[in-house]
Amino acid sequence: MKKNIAIKMLSTAGLALGLSAGSVFAQQNLIVNGSFESGGAGITHFPGWDAIGPADNNSHYGVAQSSVPPDVAQQGNFFAYFHGHPTDSSQDCLGQTVHLTVGAQYTISYYLATDGTTLGSGAAMYVVIGTSFGIDYSQDLLLTDYEPNSSNALPYQKFTTTITATNSSEILSFHGFDATSAILLDNVSMTLVVPSPPQLSLKLAPTNMLLFTWTAPTNGYRLQANSLLTTTNWVTLTNTPVTAGSSNQIFLPAPARNMSYRLTLP
Repeated sequence: MKKNIAIKMLSTAGLALGLSAGSVFAQQNLIVNGSFESGGAGITHFPGWDAIGPADNNSHYGVAQSSVPPDVAQQGNFFAYFHGHPTDSSQDCLGQTVHLTVGAQYTISYYLATDGTTLGSGAAMYVVIGTSFGIDYSQDLLLTDYEPNSSNALPYQKFTTTITATNSSEILSFHGFDATSAILLDNVSMTLVVPSPPQLSLKLAPTNMLLFTWTAPTNGYRLQANSLLTTTNWVTLTNTPVTAGSSNQIFLPAPARNMSYRLTLP
């Protein structure tokens, strides 16, 4: 995927400029089968999820399909449910390994609900991300401590957290139990936080030079040129931008023919 901002130079004499927005990043969900729509329903049946750990006793969780409220999906037709009442403080655990870029930010979201009373039951769902498939706070970050305590079923509630990745491979995991009803989970997503694209501008500079500027800091963007005025054949320039105030700058000799320029983010 690329994010591009293009400038077409039609004439070195008149500098007729056209500014066009480039392609927009698609929000790719790193979670496979986050809405549990693939593979059908079943107890301890979670297609696409690579970390499954039933409670030591009284485990009961899986994927269900129902159109009778409150047992309904938040998105689509299927949802995951967590039920059971372990007597040893263990939980039914579900997780998925995600591959991340260290230092990048990611937004994690999911929906939790219940399908009946949880009053005084101690029902809970703990959501963590880290390198262990468990709840180890020396390795894992707690995202949500969901402890419903209601005499009625609770509708879906969206939980959203933005994290900065500290490892290239981590497990997003859900650990829950509900003795009197079931905790429902649906529409799990994890997406890269994409910063707003910088504003690219071009003007003539002394001694027949071109000055390209764009807002700083915007790490990773590269200036490219195209002499054919087509959507292909872009060449990445090796000039290193210089930061001046709040802008990145690159000086280039004015070309003798029409050229297109753009910023691109791999």
